[in-house]
Amino acid sequence: MNAQITPPSSAAPPSTRWHRAMGIRPDEAKTVGLFFIHNFLLGIGTILIYVAANAILLENNPETSLPVAYILSAIGMIGVGRVYAHFEHHLLLSKLAVRVLLTVVVLTILVGIIIAVGHSVAAAVAIMVGYRTIYLLANLEFWGVSAVVFDTRQSKRLFSVISSGDMPAKAIGAILAALVHAHEGILRLLILALAAFVASLFVLQKTIALHEVHAPHRPVRSARQPASALVQKRFGGSELILFMCLSLATLAAVATQIEYSFFINVKHRFQNQTEVILYVSIVLAATYGIAMLVKLLLSRQALDRFGVERSLLVLPWVGVAGLVGLVVLNMVTTDETARLIYFCGLYLVFEVARRSLFDPVFLVLFQPLSAPQRLQGHTLAKGLYEPLGLGIAGLLVFALHAHPTLEKLMPLVWIMLLGGLVWLLARTYKQYLHELNDAIGKRFLERDDLAMPAAAQVAVLDRLNSQQPHNVMAAISWLDRHNPDELARQIPSLLTHANPQVRRQTLTVAARQTHPLPTQPVRHVALTDAEPGLREQAAYLLGRRISADPAELAPLLNHTDLTIRQGAIRGVLELNPHDPVAVRSLTSLATHPDSAQQHTALYLIGTLRLADFAPTVARILNSTPNGLLPDVLFAAGQLTDPALTKQLIDQLADPKTGRMATNALRGSRANLLPMLRDLSHETSSPVVIERIAGICGTIQTLDSRRLLNALVQQPDLRIRGAALRALRRFPNEPADDTIFRNLLNEETALAQRLIYGDLHEPDEAIAKAIEYEMDVQVQRLFDILAQLYDGQTITGARLGVHHPARERRANALELLDNLIPRTVYQTLLALVDLVSARERAQLVDAELGKPADDYKQIRPYILEKSETVFSTWTVALVLRTLPPDEADSIRQTYLTRNLYPSSLLMAHNATADRQIPDYERVLLLTNASLFAETPENVLASIAPIMKEESYRAGDVIFQKGDLGTALYVIDAGEVNILDGETQLATFGRGDFFGELALLDAETRSATAEATTDLRLLRLDQ
Repeated sequence: MNAQITPPSSAAPPSTRWHRAMGIRPDEAKTVGLFFIHNFLLGIGTILIYVAANAILLENNPETSLPVAYILSAIGMIGVGRVYAHFEHHLLLSKLAVRVLLTVVVLTILVGIIIAVGHSVAAAVAIMVGYRTIYLLANLEFWGVSAVVFDTRQSKRLFSVISSGDMPAKAIGAILAALVHAHEGILRLLILALAAFVASLFVLQKTIALHEVHAPHRPVRSARQPASALVQKRFGGSELILFMCLSLATLAAVATQIEYSFFINVKHRFQNQTEVILYVSIVLAATYGIAMLVKLLLSRQALDRFGVERSLLVLPWVGVAGLVGLVVLNMVTTDETARLIYFCGLYLVFEVARRSLFDPVFLVLFQPLSAPQRLQGHTLAKGLYEPLGLGIAGLLVFALHAHPTLEKLMPLVWIMLLGGLVWLLARTYKQYLHELNDAIGKRFLERDDLAMPAAAQVAVLDRLNSQQPHNVMAAISWLDRHNPDELARQIPSLLTHANPQVRRQTLTVAARQTHPLPTQPVRHVALTDAEPGLREQAAYLLGRRISADPAELAPLLNHTDLTIRQGAIRGVLELNPHDPVAVRSLTSLATHPDSAQQHTALYLIGTLRLADFAPTVARILNSTPNGLLPDVLFAAGQLTDPALTKQLIDQLADPKTGRMATNALRGSRANLLPMLRDLSHETSSPVVIERIAGICGTIQTLDSRRLLNALVQQPDLRIRGAALRALRRFPNEPADDTIFRNLLNEETALAQRLIYGDLHEPDEAIAKAIEYEMDVQVQRLFDILAQLYDGQTITGARLGVHHPARERRANALELLDNLIPRTVYQTLLALVDLVSARERAQLVDAELGKPADDYKQIRPYILEKSETVFSTWTVALVLRTLPPDEADSIRQTYLTRNLYPSSLLMAHNATADRQIPDYERVLLLTNASLFAETPENVLASIAPIMKEESYRAGDVIFQKGDLGTALYVIDAGEVNILDGETQLATFGRGDFFGELALLDAETRSATAEATTDLRLLRLDQ
């Protein structure tokens, strides 16, 4: 989170305030400006041709020429759209966009020639076809480029801004057209349009230089529901594209009918061409002027307030209102002027709603698709289905004109079209959510999901002989899924492979197969393999065979190699827990004084849950040395013996064994829930209650959920967080929704306090700690949402908002915007979006209102709530800003209130065996490069469990070949790292060594020796 304190809005430059009002971020300003100018120039060019074309048509028998022009325009646009789609797949988008604008320039010149030499109806229709073609190409070029430059969230914020560039242009063009009173004047309009298109080409070149305008082809993204063959073939595999195309075709038919009615009524009212051009120009100028204001000032806010679905449905409901109004008008009057005013108003309102709200939102719907799908879908919708709607409208109008008796059916046609449009847009929105879900879920098909023809099996079998282990393992995975019979035949040879990973995977798939086990190769692995894990795994497979001969298994069950013996016992007892030979062998291990044999026995007892061995486990538990404690606790936790369970529960509060007891009880039986519930009521230790929550999360029963529901409602956020994490394993329960909605309200209120505290906190370290608290709160919010909405969807969104890919983050946020309440979404957006602290405050204030003045002073609140709400480090930082007497008084208050304060909060937490205070430990870890990116709040939880060790100069800390189980950080002194007599490195204060031991307990690769007196912090695995 890179929030920073920003100056008040009144102190910001006018350009910054304007950008903020428009939702434009600083790094987007130049790009948005170029797109705005580009669209402005395209708008001037197209509106001038539009006015010219309609003016000529209206003076040439418009009742017939207009519908014919619509039909022929549709045919021409479909043809041009198909050509564009072809080149879209064969040219880079940057080159295609330039060539499209060059084509527009040429077409404009051709239209000018037709106007200059042609005065017939055919010429008028040809001019309209030319306009529609130019409009289509300009539209495809502009939105094609913008679709790959902006992601989903940017498009939702900015499409209304960049597309508003053509609104003032069209208004200006309409005003210019109003000044034209002759045929020669129309030619001047065309010259102006030509100049505008040439200028837009120059702006496009600037945009391409600023951004990579390219839609890379990627592997197909897997959908959660496979599309039909028709959708795969015709709509790029996306049902969203299908419904968007059908919606746009229907909308085009409705819009064309409204436009036709407007122009015909204008023509009936004004016979003179000059009057027609003047009136049309005034209406268009008013329409586009109002649309520009609505788009810039209200569109983004309306979309934020009403959401995508309701914004989409505004337009069809405007059409329904228009139809109702027409019916009422026909009942009241038949006056020509009244009809002209009515259709003028309807055209204006419909176009304003379409241009300012519907078009930007509709184009946003393409954004969750992959870039190639996005471009294909846009081209299909604009280049085929919108012209198709135009052509259908032209046929309907032509039919009505040819057969006036059909006019009474027109309201029915309108109702059908508008009803169909509402249904299609609702389905479009549903598919949009599905696409968002797919976009943030599994991104591409896994290797094994790909369909492979039978002929490809030959290549897979060849891979089994590859020298590259990963090729062999990929072939094994595919055969395991698609041809297990062939894999069974290959197992003997694969067990002799030189690579142990290949042998391990072969044994793993052999355990899943129903084919007879190849005994001899497996026995060879069990007895001779150099890898202990493989010997154990092979012996296990031999032991669990139903047809195994006891005489054949006896040597394995009593083998001197403990790994072989362990595998054989596990296999036999898994099949028959009372097998006498295996039980005797296990008893011998459990009673042997050697700790290695007891370790093996305890592992087997716990893994197989052998209740008959409960007395043995109890005996070892009561007399065990520390080295076996984790093993015996594990075994005790897996058994259902009440006495053992009670012993483990009693140890949950133990500082040394509590964590091990918790891990041992995870996944235990439900019979321990009453004891856990009683303990949760008896103890006030947050650590113990957190451990109880963790155990309940592994016992997925209704009683366990009830206990967790009670814990999430506790005011201590440590407990709430632990309970919410435990609930991730549980499905949603609608009966519990009230609990989690109340939690959302509490968390949003806390978020506002944190955001304001971060905004007004002058201390950088405390502000950084508060940002960590906000990060933790984000996780709680997602956990709460997962209990209210589909868990898989919320999990995908949780991963998506933190994904490094910008597009993935945008899709995740967009999905949340359409799923969760507006208040919660704005709060979550403020917490996760990379904006300034002031902008975060504005986001939450928009939904929650201005907070009380005390929100600006967060330090008193941190001290009041202490570790019940904030992490230890945050509280410690605030305490250190206070005078010593005041800080001591607060610490005493914590002790009095029984808040179990951490040692970090105490004034002097160094002891005889802990010379380094926790605060100094955190600073030491912060300076170590290994922990440089780890928040201090997290390091503060690590510091107390690190152990101090001291060495004299010349002492050996560990030898090469020793088992590595700890990481060391140097507090004072120096260490040499040696390989024999060779010095590999020298480390001093703040350096660390032995870090690989945290990942895996491997043998040390070198010796560490103190060169001076040394003090270390040791972090065990």
